[in-house]
Amino acid sequence: MSFSLRSSAWPGRTVQTFLGGRGAAFWRQPLSEALGSVRVLSGYSLLTGIGLLLGFARELTVASAYGLSPQLDVFVAIMSLQLLFGTQVGNALETAFISRVATAGGSSAVSRAVKPALCGLLLINVGIVAFLLASAGLLVNSIFPRFDAAQATLGVRTLHLLTVPIVFASTAGLLRGALSVLGAFAPGFLAGSIISVCSILSVSFLSERLGIDALTLGVAVGNILVMLLFAAQLFRLTVSDSVESSTSWRDGWFVLWGAAGTIILGELIYSAVALTERSMASWLPAGSIAGFFYASTIVSVPLSLLAIPLTTMMFPRMVKAFGQDRATGRALLKQQGLLLCAASLAVVAVVALFAESIVELVLTRGRFSQEHARFTASIVSITIWALPFMSLGRVLRNSCYALGDYRTPVAGLAMQWLGLVGLGAVLMPRFGAQGLAFAIVAGEALMSVVMGSRLAMHLRSA
Repeated sequence: MSFSLRSSAWPGRTVQTFLGGRGAAFWRQPLSEALGSVRVLSGYSLLTGIGLLLGFARELTVASAYGLSPQLDVFVAIMSLQLLFGTQVGNALETAFISRVATAGGSSAVSRAVKPALCGLLLINVGIVAFLLASAGLLVNSIFPRFDAAQATLGVRTLHLLTVPIVFASTAGLLRGALSVLGAFAPGFLAGSIISVCSILSVSFLSERLGIDALTLGVAVGNILVMLLFAAQLFRLTVSDSVESSTSWRDGWFVLWGAAGTIILGELIYSAVALTERSMASWLPAGSIAGFFYASTIVSVPLSLLAIPLTTMMFPRMVKAFGQDRATGRALLKQQGLLLCAASLAVVAVVALFAESIVELVLTRGRFSQEHARFTASIVSITIWALPFMSLGRVLRNSCYALGDYRTPVAGLAMQWLGLVGLGAVLMPRFGAQGLAFAIVAGEALMSVVMGSRLAMHLRSA
C-alpha cells in the first residue's frame, strides 16, 4: 500500500501537476512528510509483514484443524475475556505510560515510573486471577447463554487456563510502553510472530491429543515468551542507569495509575464491544463466532501492515508535538489521517469485490469447507468497510491521549457499543450474520464521528 502511494506522488510532482498555487502547497507538504514517515517505517513494516505471514500460517493451521467448529466458537468467545483482563489492561498501561513519560524521556525517567507500576500491576493481577477462577462458570453462562453444556464446560476450563496469559499479557503491555519511550519498537512488532509460532507448533503437534486445548496452550506459551523478551530488552536498556529516583513510590504510582484509570475504562468498553459482538453471534448458527473471528483477521491485515506500525511509532512523537505546539500536533494528525484514509479506501475497493476469492484462497483447506468460505466471505465483504474508521480511530485516539484528554475515547467507545447493540438487535432477526456485520461497521463509524467532533472542539477551544 505504501509503495503505491510513494510511486504516485514522489516527490510531490504529481500533486503539483493537478493542483496549483496555494492548493499545491497545502497538500504537498503534509503528503511529503507523511511519506517520509512511511520510509522510516520500512524496517518495522518488514517485521509486521513477517508477523502477518506467520499470522496467516497460524490461521491456516487453526482452520485446517478445527474449521468452524463449536469448539473453536468457545475458544474465540473466551479469548474475548482474555483480551479484556489481559491485553486491554496492558494496552491501557502502555498508553498511560507513554503519555506521561514520553515528554521527559530517557532511561532514568522510565526506571522511576516503571517500578511502582509493576508493583501495582502485580496486585491487580492477583485480584483478576482470583476473580476469574471463582466466577468463570457464572461469566461463561451469563455472556454466552446459547452455549450447550459441553461448550459451557469447555469455556470454563479454557478461561481457567487463560489466566496465565492474562497475567503475562498485561505485564507485557506495560513493558512495551516503557520500551516505546526509549525508542525500542522492534520487540513489540515481534510479539505477534512469537505467539503465532507457538500456536502453530502446539496445534500441529498436539491438536489430535489435546483438541482445542492445544491452541490455548500455544497462546499461553507465546505470551510468556513475549513478556520475557520485553523484560530482557528493558533490563538491557536501563541496567546502566544508576540515577537515584527523585520521585516517591506513591507519586510514581499515582501519576501512572491516575491516568491509566480512565484509559482502562475505555479499554473495558472496547472489550465489551468484542464480547457483545461474539455474544450476539452465538445466537446465530454454530460456527458463526468463528466466522466473525476469521473475517476480523482478514480485515486486520491492512490495519497491521500500515495503521498499527505508523500510529505506534508516531505516538511518542505526537505527545511531544502537542506538548510543545498545538499547530505542530494538528499537522501531524492531518498527515497521519490523510495517509491512512487513502490507503484504507484503496484496500476496501479491492477486498469488497474479491472477498470470496480471498477467503477461499487463504482459508479453504482441511476442515474449512467451501460452505464455510462463502459464509465468512459474506461477512468480510461488509466488515471491510470498517477499515477506514478503524484506521482513523487510532489516530484520533492517540491525539486525544497526547492532549491529556482521556474522556473522549471513552465517549467514542461507548457510542460504538450502543450502535452495535441497537442496530444488531434490529438487523440480526431479519438479515442474520450480515445484519450483525453491518452493525459492526456502523459502530466503528459512530466512534470515529464522536471522537473527531469532540477532538475538533478541544483543539478550537485551546
